[in-house]
Amino acid sequence: MIKSTATFALVTAAALSASAAFDATFQVRTASYNIRCQTTESDSTNNWDNRKADFIKLVKSIAPDVIGFQEVKSAQYTYLREKLSGYTFVGEKRAGGSNPEATPVAFRTSRFALLDSGTFWLSATPNVSGSTAWGNGIEDSGYPRICSWTLLKDRTSGGVFCFASTHLDLKAGPRLAGIRLILSLLVAKYEAVDVPVVLVGDMNALETESSMLAATALMQDSLLASKTTPTGSWRTYNAFSWKSSEVSNAEALANYTAAQRSANTATLGKRIDYIFTSHGTEVESFATRNDARPGKQYYPSDHYPVVADLRFPRANSLYTGKVRIEIDKSVERVGHGRYVLTRGANLPNADNLEFVLPNWVERAAVEDGEIVIYARPAPFFLIIR
Repeated sequence: MIKSTATFALVTAAALSASAAFDATFQVRTASYNIRCQTTESDSTNNWDNRKADFIKLVKSIAPDVIGFQEVKSAQYTYLREKLSGYTFVGEKRAGGSNPEATPVAFRTSRFALLDSGTFWLSATPNVSGSTAWGNGIEDSGYPRICSWTLLKDRTSGGVFCFASTHLDLKAGPRLAGIRLILSLLVAKYEAVDVPVVLVGDMNALETESSMLAATALMQDSLLASKTTPTGSWRTYNAFSWKSSEVSNAEALANYTAAQRSANTATLGKRIDYIFTSHGTEVESFATRNDARPGKQYYPSDHYPVVADLRFPRANSLYTGKVRIEIDKSVERVGHGRYVLTRGANLPNADNLEFVLPNWVERAAVEDGEIVIYARPAPFFLIIR
């Protein structure tokens, strides 16, 4: 009896995971920062041109290994690239026109190799630039919303992880649909092959809102998962409103439940910027950097940056070196011809695969994003052990 392709995919994915060596750990400083798009503020002190130098100083003091930005317009994108020259930037603009926003990922060029990347739109048609419609009774997003992502390889440990940056919609329906799309396109895809995922961004939602509950059903909220007491302020959205003292993360966690924190934004402020991580990732520390501009009662942006030091528990060599796929460990003779073994969603770096073939297999290859085997011209059966 010939098994279905779906069965082959499951078995071969398991064989791939078993053949990879998971032994290295590596630590990465991650961050998220909504920079406040370049526009005319009512208070000229908060205009981008007057705060951009202090913004860069704060980013450099954080010294992230990888960071996701939000609300980055064209001139700001150029400035960030110029002033953060040690970083590689990845991410498309969310729509056409002369000055649309982007949510780029920036990573240290010297530390990471880029294996794969992309941008998709939070809509029913994620590959259509500028799309906002969801259908199925969900109202359209107020603006085109995107998620930009990278698959990064640590040059020292060989470890691989996926890092993504997004900015969810102001409306609850598109927010929930947007986070569900991200979880399905990135988290399900990479966690299936033991690649940890980090999702950061301005989520425009409090922790008890449905979209954030959807996220924490599958991922960790780094602030809540931190092994050490989170530092800095609870609020991440400051609206350019100066405060001489802030309710700290430590105070908010010690004195309020999640429901109380969401109900008391007048006292605590709004926490709407997050760093989500795959379960199994250790959060060594978390901080909200509520730094003022030097010598001023102003902030570099209307959001604070959030920072998490993450330790990934193992490095996935499926993407970092030659992975031996021993076909005869999963199959025996039974039929003939061409058989698909696994889907290419698991293989962003297919050139690093090394096949070990039994004598009844003529060759194996990656074709159209799938691993396929070609049998020699003799009858055989495929049996899953």
